[in-house]
Amino acid sequence: MKREQRQRYAPLALALALVGLAVAFGGYIVYHAFAPVVTVSLAWAVLLLALYVFLVPEKVQSALTGRQARYGSNALILSLAFIGILAVINYVGYQFPKRWDLTADKSHTLDQVTLDTLAKLPQKVTATAFYTSRMPKGNAQNLLDQYTFASHGKFTYKFVDPEAQPTIAQQMGITRDGTVVLKMGDRTEKVTTVTEQDLTSALVRLMHPNKQVVYFLTGHGERSPDAFDDKGYSTAKRELENKNYTVKPLSLLKHKTVPKDAHVVIIAAPQKPLSQEEIAALELFLRNGGGLMVLLEPPLKPDAKPGPLVTYLETQWHLSLTPDLVIDPLANPATVVVSYKYGTHKITDPIKTVATIFPTARSVGVPVPVPDGMDEITLVRSEPKSWAETDLAALQKQQAKEDNQDTKGPVGVAAALENLKTHGRVVVVGDADFASNGYYPAYGNADFFLNSVDWLSNQQELIHLNPHTPTQRVVVLPRRDTLMLLLLAFVFVLPGAVLLAGVIVWARRRKRA
Repeated sequence: MKREQRQRYAPLALALALVGLAVAFGGYIVYHAFAPVVTVSLAWAVLLLALYVFLVPEKVQSALTGRQARYGSNALILSLAFIGILAVINYVGYQFPKRWDLTADKSHTLDQVTLDTLAKLPQKVTATAFYTSRMPKGNAQNLLDQYTFASHGKFTYKFVDPEAQPTIAQQMGITRDGTVVLKMGDRTEKVTTVTEQDLTSALVRLMHPNKQVVYFLTGHGERSPDAFDDKGYSTAKRELENKNYTVKPLSLLKHKTVPKDAHVVIIAAPQKPLSQEEIAALELFLRNGGGLMVLLEPPLKPDAKPGPLVTYLETQWHLSLTPDLVIDPLANPATVVVSYKYGTHKITDPIKTVATIFPTARSVGVPVPVPDGMDEITLVRSEPKSWAETDLAALQKQQAKEDNQDTKGPVGVAAALENLKTHGRVVVVGDADFASNGYYPAYGNADFFLNSVDWLSNQQELIHLNPHTPTQRVVVLPRRDTLMLLLLAFVFVLPGAVLLAGVIVWARRRKRA
């Protein structure tokens, strides 16, 4: 082949070699490994570069030994040194990662309790976050990323779309969007509100796997945790078991005392009155620091007398449990209480922006002032235009109207109580339907029920995190005359001075020329 022909084909060989290198680089970026397309492209590029050298050896020799090569070699050495420095900095940063939180309120810094909990994890924890495309996951992802960074390899997470992968969601018992399942070994914990408090509490429960036992009282026509109809509590039972609780039935007519392994006793809408012996057993349980949840229903008969349970709550816990029915004229039907009004409490703080629905509720009044040695607070209130109707006979005839005998709204429908000496805790709700299968998934009902059980069993007291208080910043605009001065200075004076200086320099140079 003649020299002219070789020089004609040399640029084509060089161009194809560069194409091969580009394909090899792109393939490595995609596959993160030397896949067949990468190796073949590299071999192609090397062969074509060898062909280029063979076709124009004099150009290659001149490029390697000439003046341009000397300058080019200096530039190449500087470039390689710069790339090497960047590589060393990147390697050191990867091996010894460090983050700085420059926010004034340290909103991106985990609490020291969380950091200590992550450091003490005995095994690796995997978090699976079940989020559909409709549920925003930015805040959850940022928080999980902080846990991953602070755990030094002990905590990892992944997101799963339960609609795209329903089998995984069913295996883990996912019933609500935005649920995070933490798994350590063969134990799991579910978190439905992704906050630092809830995530760290779940980690603590994983590290201390002793299950809390919740008993449902039986023998008086109560709602059953094994019933699957709309009135049953099977959904609530499943959710409790998913949170590592053990759910059992309890008959105080047989056993006379509350079992020692009990942490919480739930009495869900008893149809028959409890005996004095049963009340005494519950009282002893509370004196020993137990937790009691009482879910009442409005009385069915106008002349119904309060049973021993209501009398005990009124005399020993100072509640006001008037036989009535809360009416909200703005609701449809008017007997449904839809509430956004919550007291400040660990049970209700996570659901401040979510409504709870109570299909039929009686009033639950908290004394003012609270007696010494007690901590009592109204958890949920009805709307201001509602009232508690005491004329039950008029209710049955659908002739109820607000009068002076009724309790004017807003009316309390749930309360949390604690004896500060014995640490016994009680939650009383004037409705039992809100936690039944028919209404449990509605809005904040499930969270309200589960948060109540957590508080009663002291599960929310395992850790104490210091909340981050956001720093409020207010931009105060200057007065109009100040704004005009700034406009004059930055838009006219400074640009004019630069322009004038340029004209002066140009004029002097022109004069010297």
